[in-house]
Amino acid sequence: MGRRALIGALGGIFVGLGLWAAGDSGSFARTLADFGPRNDHLVHDFGAASIAIGAGLVLAVRKTSWRTPILIVATVWNGLHAVSHLVDVSRAHSLAVGVGEAVLLVAGTALLGYLAATSRENR
Repeated sequence: MGRRALIGALGGIFVGLGLWAAGDSGSFARTLADFGPRNDHLVHDFGAASIAIGAGLVLAVRKTSWRTPILIVATVWNGLHAVSHLVDVSRAHSLAVGVGEAVLLVAGTALLGYLAATSRENR
């Protein structure tokens, strides 16, 4: 997969997760965000942030001047999200889901960080 296609795919994942969180917070919370009492407002906030990051990544596929800055923003946001999941991994309703999410978030952050560090706007 080419670099631009990978950035677009990551953007699509962020948008997809965000739309799920915003559109069906109950299902999203039961499946991925079951860390205690449900809070639809916070799930919707996650959805909004995820859609914004994802849209930026999708746009950065063509808007080359956006590529490095949005990759940096996505790396920071995803990294902070990963830290939150690592801290709360034992609070997940299902330990397997909690560990799985933490691993995917750390791996995603590493990938985004690599893409940001090696980004050249005109690639």
